[in-house]
Amino acid sequence: MRAWLKKQYLETDWGRGLFSPCVRARDWLRRGGWRSDRAQIARTFAQTFGTPLDWAQPRTLNEKLNWMKLHVRDPRQKIAADKYAVRELVAAKAGEKYLIPLIRTYARAEEIRFADLPAAFVLKVNHGSGQNWIVRDQSREDERKVVRQFREWLAASHYATSREWPYKGMKPLIVAEQLLLDENGRIPSDYKLHCFGGKVATIQVDLDRETAHRRNFYDLDWNLQPFIWTEWAGDRPAWPNGPAVPRPAALPEMVRLAETLAADFPYARIDLFCCGGTVYFGEITFYHGGGFERFDPPEFDRVFGEKLALPRG
Repeated sequence: MRAWLKKQYLETDWGRGLFSPCVRARDWLRRGGWRSDRAQIARTFAQTFGTPLDWAQPRTLNEKLNWMKLHVRDPRQKIAADKYAVRELVAAKAGEKYLIPLIRTYARAEEIRFADLPAAFVLKVNHGSGQNWIVRDQSREDERKVVRQFREWLAASHYATSREWPYKGMKPLIVAEQLLLDENGRIPSDYKLHCFGGKVATIQVDLDRETAHRRNFYDLDWNLQPFIWTEWAGDRPAWPNGPAVPRPAALPEMVRLAETLAADFPYARIDLFCCGGTVYFGEITFYHGGGFERFDPPEFDRVFGEKLALPRG
């Protein structure tokens, strides 16, 4: 019976409509929705790192990122974290040439019509993280399944899950953009430039995300760095180092763009793509991994923590 109910919820409109309130109530209980931001952050931090968060004197990067969730209230973050509103910010600060071509937006999942979209595209929500649907060939996709999934994602709150203030109260929207593919027809590598005080300190490269996801970190001279920074499944890293990635020819341009966009913030991760020699903007993140991804060796958490000067007063 349980398997049948789950199937109806996942695969039918009536099941989604009937069971969604129960699923949301369950998720609210699981993520401690009744707890204060501080209590829930402290609980998740202790579960993840095995030590309490030092609110009075945060020293590691993850401690400081979680401290900022409670103490930083910069209204510019709300614009930058919104995956649609940020487009205007990027155009003003760096130029429209860096924007992935926009196809259209939807306020409701039911507005999605494949007939109005090209053969290949990407759909994502503006108010979440990782809630993307890549369509390589719409003739192979189930439009109703996509609509059901985005109905669920629109109703979800990334703030409630991560307690990241910029997402609090953000008006949900679905964004349709052009699908970027490299010369081999694959999703291009994702370059994430971690900036402290407006300067790039390390560059994360996520590769083979559709097959065997791996993650490397490089310095500005493109030397592979001796650490991983990832989610973990017990004692196993979810995304260990992968094969060496060639230094992108557009690296100087990517660094300039990232530092331009990060200039106003104590810490920001600027996500970029390089496709066909052209650099494209992806998103801005202020709390990498929600502040809950572990370093190995763990001392690099302190190394990068020293680079982040917390705003006071």
